[in-house]
Amino acid sequence: MKIKKDIADLKAFMDNIEDEVVDFMDEKAHEALIEQKAARLLSGKRDYLNHTWNLRSSLGYAVTYNGKEKRRFIGDQNHTDPTAGVEANKALNEVNKAGTGVIFVDGMDYASFVSSKGYDVIDTAEAYLKRELVV
Repeated sequence: MKIKKDIADLKAFMDNIEDEVVDFMDEKAHEALIEQKAARLLSGKRDYLNHTWNLRSSLGYAVTYNGKEKRRFIGDQNHTDPTAGVEANKALNEVNKAGTGVIFVDGMDYASFVSSKGYDVIDTAEAYLKRELVV
């Protein structure tokens, strides 16, 4: 006697789980960028000088699932200088996307220098996301 197995429902269930996980991570990553912006506006601390707005406009993220990029968001697409968005996209294109998670970037090459001086470039967003995604 031969038994047939139909796993179509299982595949649909697994696909639905993937969609739910990606949606949740995307939502939390977007909230993290909003928190980053709010922290800058509400901190009352002296902020880094902002001559070009490129540093703040090049914040972005990618959501990955099983090593594949599922979503991408780049911050201020209305910025007059397209350099910020281009650099953020380039940084996301070059980063290793293994596993499942959220990858934050600031596309400007001097972001780590500004951060090393004690300024909050993307720290608030990272802390928020860690808090929200840790089970």
